[in-house]
Amino acid sequence: MGSLIEFLKRETAVNALEKSIKHAQIVQKCVKTLDEGIKVLLKEKKPEKADQIFEKVDTLEGEADELRREIQKDISKGELNPSVRQNLSHLIKRMDDVANCCTGVARRITTIEGEFWEQSSEQTILIILEMMENTVKAVDLLDKMVIDLLGKRKQIKEFASQINQHEHEVDILNIKLRKSLHETKYDVNYFTAFTAGNVFDIIEAISDSIEAVADYIMVLLTSSEVL
Repeated sequence: MGSLIEFLKRETAVNALEKSIKHAQIVQKCVKTLDEGIKVLLKEKKPEKADQIFEKVDTLEGEADELRREIQKDISKGELNPSVRQNLSHLIKRMDDVANCCTGVARRITTIEGEFWEQSSEQTILIILEMMENTVKAVDLLDKMVIDLLGKRKQIKEFASQINQHEHEVDILNIKLRKSLHETKYDVNYFTAFTAGNVFDIIEAISDSIEAVADYIMVLLTSSEVL
């Protein structure tokens, strides 16, 4: 058949599969570490401690990149059907996009002046934290979805549906965030405001990327007539 699902059933795929699960776990940790840093910054109001946590996100993203390269090297060995190699590569790349978004937030949020957060309303802060809460729930489900993909594939539809719900909730919260920002009077320079807006865009993009992985997994299973 030459499908990724058929490849996953082979005993020779074990090494690549174990690394794929580990890769998903690192990506999950990227999201959770970012969430931890944002909580420290916005709830505990400890920017220096938060910066240290954000640096860990960068390190984790580097680990995910390195593991992705190892997986790509593994699947390039042997006589694999090109479509199998391409499907698994696309899956890992989409997972990597989640980690890249986390790093994008972690690197930019440290450049935002403290005055911006001080002038932000309580509602704005709560919305940002709620966006991250839903994003963490989504990545937890994605981790389970990847494990299920490489296992019995019994709950894929359920996990995908829940991920879509959390992504939709983040979209709604993002609209509320924009409204809250417009209703708040800020006395900060334009570059700070621009950077903050960019950070919020990427926070939303994390859940979008998670949903993209879930959708791709559904396409793989549907095309293989597994469901």
